[in-house]
Amino acid sequence: MAGRMRRRGREHRRQVRFRRRHPADSRRPDKPPMSERCVDASVMVKLALKGESRRVTARRLVLESTEAGIQLIAPPIFPSEVDTVIRKRVHEGRLSQPGAQEAYGVLDRSPVEIVTRPDLRRRARQIAEQFNQPAVYDATYAALAELRGCEFWTADKAFYDAVKDGLPFVKYLPDCP
Repeated sequence: MAGRMRRRGREHRRQVRFRRRHPADSRRPDKPPMSERCVDASVMVKLALKGESRRVTARRLVLESTEAGIQLIAPPIFPSEVDTVIRKRVHEGRLSQPGAQEAYGVLDRSPVEIVTRPDLRRRARQIAEQFNQPAVYDATYAALAELRGCEFWTADKAFYDAVKDGLPFVKYLPDCP
C-alpha cells in the first residue's frame, strides 16, 4: 500500500491515504486535539467492495467521522488484513481482478492512519486471553482503541459479542446511527 513513514514521539504512524493533513494541525493551540476512531478491516472491506451488506453504513461512518474531524486509525496489521480479504476473494473466483483493483484503490485512498504503540502487542494478547479469543487480530484493534482512548468500530459480530460487556468502547457497525 502507498504511504509514508514518520515518527512522532514514541509512536510510529504510516499514512494510508494520499492526501495528508499537515502534521501540526492537530497540535495548534487554537485548535482542539483531533479525536480518533479505530476501524477494523471488516468495516473498511464493506466500504471498498460493491455488494457488501452494510456498505452504506460503513460509508456513513467514514464520511461522518472525517467531516467531524475524527481521524480514523488502525494498527499495522490493517493493510495486510484488507488486502488478504480482497486477494482471497479473487483467488476463490468471487471477485474479478478489475473489481479487486477498484477495491484496492478505495482502500489506498481511505482516510485511515496506521498507528502503533510499544505496548500494543502485549495488550492485544491480554485482551485475546481475557475474552478467550483464538487469535489476536481483532484484539489488536481493541487494544489500540483502548490505549488511544477512542471507540473501535467492527463489523465482526462474533468478536463484538465476545467483548461488548467488558470493552464498552467496542462498537458494532450495524448499530451505527
